[in-house]
Amino acid sequence: MGATRQNIKIFTEDEIERITNNYNTLIGKGGFGEVYRGILDGDCDLVAVKRYIRVDLRKEFMKEVSIHSQMSHKNVVKLIGYCIGESTLMLVTEYISKGNLEVILHGSNISIPLDIRLGIAIGCAEALSYMHSMHLSGDSLIYHGDIKPANILLDDNLTTKVSDFGLSRLLSGGDTQFTTSLKGSLGYMDPIYFHEGCLTPRSDVYSFGVVLLELIARKRVKHGDINLIRAFSREQFDSEIADDENNLKILKEMRKLAAECVTLDIRRRPQMKDVAKRLRTLKKAQLKGGREKSSDSILATHAAWHTNYKQGTSMPSFKKSFSFLKGNASNSKILSELSNVRFFTTEDINDITQNYSYLLGGGTSAEVYKGTLEDNTLVMVTVNNFLCEDSKQSFINGGMILSQTVHKNIIKLLGCCLEAKTLIFVYEYVAKGSLFDILGGQEDLPLDLRMRIAIKTAEALEYLHSSATGIIGHGGVATSTILLDDNFIPKLTDFSRASKLIKKESEETTAGNNVISSGLLEKLLYKDPSCYGSVLLNLENDVYKFGGVLMALISRDKNNVDHNDLAVKFNRAYETDKSGKAMFDKDVLTTEEDINVLEEIGKLALKCTILKIDEMVKRPTMKEVAAHLRMLRRSWKKEGRTEAAAQANEIKATPVMSVEPRLPNLMRHLFGYRRISIGDPVHS
Repeated sequence: MGATRQNIKIFTEDEIERITNNYNTLIGKGGFGEVYRGILDGDCDLVAVKRYIRVDLRKEFMKEVSIHSQMSHKNVVKLIGYCIGESTLMLVTEYISKGNLEVILHGSNISIPLDIRLGIAIGCAEALSYMHSMHLSGDSLIYHGDIKPANILLDDNLTTKVSDFGLSRLLSGGDTQFTTSLKGSLGYMDPIYFHEGCLTPRSDVYSFGVVLLELIARKRVKHGDINLIRAFSREQFDSEIADDENNLKILKEMRKLAAECVTLDIRRRPQMKDVAKRLRTLKKAQLKGGREKSSDSILATHAAWHTNYKQGTSMPSFKKSFSFLKGNASNSKILSELSNVRFFTTEDINDITQNYSYLLGGGTSAEVYKGTLEDNTLVMVTVNNFLCEDSKQSFINGGMILSQTVHKNIIKLLGCCLEAKTLIFVYEYVAKGSLFDILGGQEDLPLDLRMRIAIKTAEALEYLHSSATGIIGHGGVATSTILLDDNFIPKLTDFSRASKLIKKESEETTAGNNVISSGLLEKLLYKDPSCYGSVLLNLENDVYKFGGVLMALISRDKNNVDHNDLAVKFNRAYETDKSGKAMFDKDVLTTEEDINVLEEIGKLALKCTILKIDEMVKRPTMKEVAAHLRMLRRSWKKEGRTEAAAQANEIKATPVMSVEPRLPNLMRHLFGYRRISIGDPVHS
């Protein structure tokens, strides 16, 4: 069994009570227990807290935590943390807004067009394909074990998020296992498993086939005297979606696929990776609205799904795709660095963007379009028009970094297209646009919201400066490179100028500790001094430019797009008046306590933007900046606010004492050290 991922938080019972406001909002209930909505302290992020009834299943509970914590897929609910109390077991996951498919299909009158239903099925198939390809320990495979509509959650766009991994198991040493302890949901449980205790990933395939039948019939698998599996006729199609010849043709193909999934001959059931690709082919045909007139089977006329296929990707011809990248990076390097994202074809991109019909913005070097993936996920598609080789390589570098970077406040790279004469990247969709646009508009931005944007952006930069995948300096932090979603959650973007010092390989870390040792850094910097200079410059730039973002947030100065000008104005204000009040946005000057916290944010911004060479070491690191902002917000909100100024000087920068400043300065950014010798141990 793989170990629990390190960034999974362990909550106390008191913390859970605060998060849920003493279990105030019940959003679900079942045989396992209850689910409550909550808000993470300081984050303002909505979460779901699942509280189990039985507390004697701690071993099984920790197995679920271990498996779920190692999953990272856009169609799998994200696990945030867990709690083991004296009398309770609880899971904390991301909150999914629309509830589960069971309620939407069978407990509501919401219209669900065929293309949306196909997207829901595709998302579930992609999640299962991902699970079935995981190898968490040795030769062990993993399967879900309880696929049913109640465990398929849907977000605002009706994109699938598979949940509830309580019955997930490892199939050790192969893909079949026998058990006498049956667990699952009748109606969706594989009969082979029920009668023989035979466990296999194709047990999930059976359950998925039942869900697919329910999607096209909008009826439960068993309703009255009818069983969808035993008797599925044309009349069982939901009349809402069986309204034209093209849809009917698609529905017949879906019924045929479902029948293959639920066959009792387990060897004839398709693998989930093939199911996912066949469904995507059907959705593409459905969206074309019957333009492909043929009496043949749709899947028979699209032979592409028979080819080798891995985790839902559509791999291009690499020889053709990388011909325009010669001299910039080797094909193998790009492929290895981009291994975590999906490869799209030009035809895929045309379908996703509906032939580039929705332009979000752009300039001379790139254009950004809105699109929708097959599983209903909204995306941004960036088409890059390279002006020179440097800009081309810069963009490739940014994509390779993003493909291995996972943080909720950093834009997520979902895929790329390498077939065209330009690079096309596909990112998660961020609805509000840039912070620059928001600050320049009329949208109400209370002080608390501005502080949250600042804290979350600082935490993203702190993560980059101490990332598990390498040391990354962004290099282009600005209000224009911070995007905001519908809930004003910031997403740092535009990594085209970013640098990476070193990728952490297993032999490069200290035993039992996933950090870079001081001895290793010294060796690396001795070999390549220029590497140190470029990375440290980016780390220092990130702090400096983030100081400019802070100034923009508290001043909302619409006449100054240049952070350097803002820094000059803020310095002048504090030198002249010993206060930054003249610079503060009048819309947030409501109380004396608000002015006090704005003063402290202004002073922090000034420290970030120190320019004198002999005082540069007084700049805080991003780790210190994030901690300082959290402290200010906490004291402002919870402790009468007036304590903010009193606590503001808790974090002081102490000059580095060293004859050789190179290593200590880098260590200062990465690990918060002020005094360091080469022999010192390194701790994050």
